[in-house]
Amino acid sequence: MNSQPNYPTSTADLPSLELALDILLNRQQKDWGYFQVIKEAEFYALYIPTLDSFKLYKNPKSENYKGYWRNSLSETLPDLKSRDEKPDIFLRNRSQQIEEKKKNQTIICKKQRIIDVKYRYNPCPEMYRLNQMIAKLIRDRIASNVTFTPGAEIMPLVVATEVED
Repeated sequence: MNSQPNYPTSTADLPSLELALDILLNRQQKDWGYFQVIKEAEFYALYIPTLDSFKLYKNPKSENYKGYWRNSLSETLPDLKSRDEKPDIFLRNRSQQIEEKKKNQTIICKKQRIIDVKYRYNPCPEMYRLNQMIAKLIRDRIASNVTFTPGAEIMPLVVATEVED
C-alpha cells in the first residue's frame, strides 16, 4: 500500500500559488498573502513560509529563464556567470532535421527546434513539486508565444523534463 501523501502537481489545485507563480513569471511584485514575490536585483524571489526562497532570472531580451533555490535568510544571490552554480530550472535549445516525404516521393528536410525546460530533482518533496510546476508554466508560456517559419521549419517542440545528472 502506498503510504506517501498524494500532493498536487498542478497549480489549478492551488489557486493562490498559481497567482503567485504567474506574478513571478510576469516579473511583478506581490507583498501580501501567504506567497510573496519580491524583486531582488535582476531576480524575482518567491517566498513561501517554511521553505527556501526561489530566485528566478529571466533574460530581458529573450525567453530564457534560470531558477535557483536559496536559503531565505541568505542575502547572497546566485551568480549567473558562474558555471559552478547549477540552476534548478533552466532552458536547453537544440534543433533536429526532420525528413518530410511528399506524395511524389521527394524528400524535404526541415528543421525543428526543441526547447526543453529542464528542472532538477530536489530531495524536499515540496521544492521538487514546485520545480515541476514552474517548469510546466514556463513551458506553456513559451509554447503559446513561439514563432516559426512554416515553409522552412516544423512547429517547435516545447517540453519540460527532469535533468538527469
